[in-house]
Amino acid sequence: MEKEELKISVSENQNGQVNQENSCCGSSNSCCEGSTTKELSSAHETNLKETVNMDPNKLSVDVYVPLNACECVWSQFMNLVFSALSPYMKNIRFETKDLDSDDARKLNLNGNCVVVEGTKKYITSFALKKDLPVLLKEKGLL
Repeated sequence: MEKEELKISVSENQNGQVNQENSCCGSSNSCCEGSTTKELSSAHETNLKETVNMDPNKLSVDVYVPLNACECVWSQFMNLVFSALSPYMKNIRFETKDLDSDDARKLNLNGNCVVVEGTKKYITSFALKKDLPVLLKEKGLL
């Protein structure tokens, strides 16, 4: 059985629209190698479940991406999210979670997404960046 590669470049503009192109990294790049190993994914999920500590003094942020897909599919989204989170990192507890997990299915997530406090969903870093100060103030962290 041959491994089928899906290479999609995802970018986000200021209006929150996501643009996808059919170009990505070349298959010789290391980001595509071994990115679909089930053992790594299940070990990662187990470690996440064991280390979940709800800190009432921090805003809980979960970043859902397809960990079984090539890193090039979701790395740009992660970079945009972390650029929004970085000014507030001392007040945030974040986790990266697999989009193909029971938690993601319970939240009805279909694509890259950020979930704040288990309820508020963001699909763009622009919306997250705009709302973060408000969310932190609501929780009394700013």
